[in-house]
Amino acid sequence: MLAGAGALLLLEEETRRSQTHEELAFLMVNRTPSALVADILFFFPAELGKLGKLRAVSGVSAPESHAPMVIWLNGLMHRQPVPSQPEIVTGRWVGEDGDSWQRWMPPEGMLSPLTTPCGGVVGVLLLVRRHPWHQEELELARRLGLCYGHAWEYLRLKATPGRGGQRNRVSLRSLLWVGGVLVVLLLAWPVRQSVMASAKVIAEKPRLVTATMDGVVARIAVEPNSMVHAGQMLLTMEETMVANRLAVAEDALRVAETELLRAEQLAFSHADVKANLPMLRSRIQERTVERHYAQEMLERSRVLAPGDGLALFGSAEEWVGQPVRVGQRIMVVADPDKVVIAMDLSIHDAVTMKTGGAFLLFLDSDPLHPRAGQVVHVSYEANVTPEGVVAFAVRGHLTDGRPPPRIGLRGKVRLFGEDTSLFFLLFRRPLSALRQFVGM
Repeated sequence: MLAGAGALLLLEEETRRSQTHEELAFLMVNRTPSALVADILFFFPAELGKLGKLRAVSGVSAPESHAPMVIWLNGLMHRQPVPSQPEIVTGRWVGEDGDSWQRWMPPEGMLSPLTTPCGGVVGVLLLVRRHPWHQEELELARRLGLCYGHAWEYLRLKATPGRGGQRNRVSLRSLLWVGGVLVVLLLAWPVRQSVMASAKVIAEKPRLVTATMDGVVARIAVEPNSMVHAGQMLLTMEETMVANRLAVAEDALRVAETELLRAEQLAFSHADVKANLPMLRSRIQERTVERHYAQEMLERSRVLAPGDGLALFGSAEEWVGQPVRVGQRIMVVADPDKVVIAMDLSIHDAVTMKTGGAFLLFLDSDPLHPRAGQVVHVSYEANVTPEGVVAFAVRGHLTDGRPPPRIGLRGKVRLFGEDTSLFFLLFRRPLSALRQFVGM
């Protein structure tokens, strides 16, 4: 014991001179036998109450992690609780895993924890030898473990900013305070509200081409999306019934005129015939009105372009032969140089929008080159879109001076609203959902 105490003093001096964890681990497994006799020593670091993998072995520069004995020993130590005091484990471990222990290890084993002044454990030394351990050696192992643990903790603190636990705690507390203040300032930073909405390029003032009468579309005279001019024939309705009505009206008018002429000739000699002349003249007027109406309906069967622009419709095949009602839209004539951006702003993303607000348009066909624009109209009430979404209708004009995009293109827009804090921008929807959930 006296020899062990003298060797312990020398080991404590060498321990204080260690500059890195690697030097200290090498010293623990190779110099400890000078004070505490053992055949083989193993060092296992400990973190968060669990033993880690084997880090150092006596007589070896670095343990081979794939060696069978190392794999077995790592598994065995991982199952063990981290001890707080040195303990002899020969009987218990040999009983649990006797075959492997007898194969790889000398019969006697002892665990010596590396304890810190605060009571923590930063590692464990496993010492094995052939002859039994004595109770007096446990006190020597305890003092040695306290020395090693203090040195290991010092080197860990040395590698971190600030020296000593108190300085580290003060530094961590200061960092937390500074971080909290920065987070509060960042959340209060003023930013501009912005939301995303779906968009489509539509004509600014489209001219609707509708059915002028009840009937059947006979022919579409233009191609879809082609340029047309004012007065150009666009389509014709089925004319058979209208032409027959005109022929009947003309025949009835000729008959009425003949009856009036015959009555006027007989009026000189027959007084009763002369009395029928006003009725015959009114019948001619009636037949004339019927012929004019039939002529007008025949003219209506030929639909002309209301102005210059693109004739926008699906295809001629879907309209030819289809019955239509008067006023039913068939196509649209639009000026390709006058477009407006139609946006559907969902009620869940609705922010305070005003006329004159800015937006950026990202077309699906060219998402890398956004187009700048200005809002010109915001609907007062939300309506259900064809996609089944309740949204506000927003209209805007492009203001970037570039050529207008093609009518019909779709994309996304980022609408900009009033200034607000970053906190409200990030948590607006969660706060809204929470308010609806709690009812406040």
